[in-house]
Amino acid sequence: MKLKKIFYLSATFVFALSSCNDEETEGSVSPNVFNVKGKAESMIRGSHVEIRTLDESLTPTGNSYTATIDNDFGDFNYEALKINNSYAKLTVGGYFFNEVHGELSEGTIQLDAIVDLNNNNTININVLTHLMSTRIRHLVTTKDQTYKQANAQAQEELLTQFGLQKYASKDISQFSITSGDDASGALIAITALILTDRSDAEIVEFLSILTNEFGAEGAFSQETKKKIQSGIGYLNERLDRISENLKNRYKELGKEIAIKDLAYYFDWDNDGIAGNELDESDTVTLSENELNVPTEGGEYAIIIKSDKSYFLNPPAFESGDILPEGQQTITTYFNKLYEDGDINIPASFIEIDKAINKDVISIKIAPAQFREDLSTTVTVYNIRGKVVAEIAVKQQGDKDYWIKHDPVKLSSDGRDIVEGCMASMRNAISEQLNLQTAYAYQEDFSNPVPYQASDDRIRNTWSYYYRAINLWILLKEADADKSNCYQSFIDTHLALAYYQLSSRWGGVPFIMSYSYDYDLPRTEEAEILSKLEKMLVDAMTDLNEHRYDAFHDANSMLFVSKDVARTLLAYIFCNQKKFDKALPLLEEVINGGNYHLEHSQAAEYKNNSECILGYLIGQTIETGEECYPCLDYKDVILTAAECLYHTGNSSKAKEYIDQLCTYKDLTVDQSDILKAIASLHYQIKSPSYLNFIRRNQLGETFMGLSQDNLYQLLWPIPMGGGLNQNPGY
Repeated sequence: MKLKKIFYLSATFVFALSSCNDEETEGSVSPNVFNVKGKAESMIRGSHVEIRTLDESLTPTGNSYTATIDNDFGDFNYEALKINNSYAKLTVGGYFFNEVHGELSEGTIQLDAIVDLNNNNTININVLTHLMSTRIRHLVTTKDQTYKQANAQAQEELLTQFGLQKYASKDISQFSITSGDDASGALIAITALILTDRSDAEIVEFLSILTNEFGAEGAFSQETKKKIQSGIGYLNERLDRISENLKNRYKELGKEIAIKDLAYYFDWDNDGIAGNELDESDTVTLSENELNVPTEGGEYAIIIKSDKSYFLNPPAFESGDILPEGQQTITTYFNKLYEDGDINIPASFIEIDKAINKDVISIKIAPAQFREDLSTTVTVYNIRGKVVAEIAVKQQGDKDYWIKHDPVKLSSDGRDIVEGCMASMRNAISEQLNLQTAYAYQEDFSNPVPYQASDDRIRNTWSYYYRAINLWILLKEADADKSNCYQSFIDTHLALAYYQLSSRWGGVPFIMSYSYDYDLPRTEEAEILSKLEKMLVDAMTDLNEHRYDAFHDANSMLFVSKDVARTLLAYIFCNQKKFDKALPLLEEVINGGNYHLEHSQAAEYKNNSECILGYLIGQTIETGEECYPCLDYKDVILTAAECLYHTGNSSKAKEYIDQLCTYKDLTVDQSDILKAIASLHYQIKSPSYLNFIRRNQLGETFMGLSQDNLYQLLWPIPMGGGLNQNPGY
């Protein structure tokens, strides 16, 4: 819902009405002259105010008077009115300032108030008098109370419903937004609870519910109280903004106002008293703020120096906020991450058992189940969920603790998400290869058909990659919350997805926490490659030397080999023009013995000794079946030749070129080594063909693109998002 379409009732919707009268008797019936003027503090110029006179039973007498607000401060003036009774019903309607979002409303609202014009210098008509009006009439007409009695009772009852009964000694008709006192804070708070995030119709409906329930019973129903408590949760993070909106509004009109801390006018713990849950400070003093724990662990007691309630987890509010469609939290997705029977898993966190009882925080720390020293934080929250203190915990690691073990296997939940990741990656690679083939193998590059931002294949490839990234992150965060077994494997998979994205689009949104917001700012390609370089360097220390097989099951899919990371890191170095760093990694793969060339068709990609990492076509898992190539040994040979050329070893580069030609029965002119490599990439339909062309600037001299068409070596950002488009599209 767009904010400008949402219609709010402002807490500043207040009216000041002053009167002069010689009579002291309540509800006098003899004609009196009232010099009536007032103020609608945030109503806009042109709004209407109407007064209808009432008799002692609060029945309309038939007389009415209207006035118009004639300036930006909301002033209106009836001048002298001759009225038989001092009772009156005031009705005001029009547009007003929206304190929640700091803008004028786009719809109008109508508020009522029943007043006695005797003995009042100013009368403010506000949301509270509106809520009281039906109750006052009910008490006068059914309980035989006087207006004065009914008004006092309704006021006490209404403020009690919001836990603000201690402010009932001041007449609600005197509450003003600009007074800077407790009455002002109470008025803003209650009106804000009515605003929350309701539409025009919902505001009218909710006000009707409140007035009808309160009018008949002097209290709200349990269902309505739940809505009010939910509104407190909604406003929790918005109180400072509301205060600033009001201050800025009045400052623009030339008036400085003060507003007390609004947090003290809400009943956060629903105990019937607002503000008694909070300390006056945003922080709380602890007897200790740092624990240095030995390897053996220990038990600690920390005193909170306050009589208020504090928590070790933020209290939850029913704010109405929901996760985006399709988004899940880590705790709701996984029942169990690791397979049964896996024990002795080295931890990567400090095991803490913590509890709070009144003013004492009890902390029990288990013996270290890790090698290196670790740190963590115990956070203390107030009733609003605000951080008020932190306890730094540092524990010495167990230098002798190390258990060699195979990678801990996945539970059924873990297997499901890994298979989902790999399915999304397979779909992305499949679409990417189709797009590359359709573009790169056109016959006439003097006038090529470019990619289109509206092409569903472009959009699908982008979406498949980000779906896989989100699923990997979900698994990564769940593992980090538990035993940290899978971080290096997952980082390698994430690096692969981001390498593919940056190779095809350049800069893309770089997310490392679970999110479906793809309209984040684009991260520059150079920065992405730098981040991926660090991820892979760190990951390789934990990966094993083995032949990676992503075709067997979810566990084999997850546990990538060191050769996968080496190959990927080498490709990233090449895209950074760091050929001297890429070459040793590629030669390790070549000399490692896990992969070798086969005598087969040039553009053939199968699950064989050339497949470093590929994705299934359909459900096949048989050795020798076709696959979608991603990291391939043929590509490794050609990339090694490229690195050798750039580092000055052309003779060795030609040896690799000859080797590939021999195995694939290909011929190529080697008078220009880079073009020879480009030709072989083209002939074998290498998944890295366009990457090679772009980083070696061969778009013109090899492909035949004109200078104006070189932009086509990157893809267009899919239509429908808010990202800046790549040049040329």
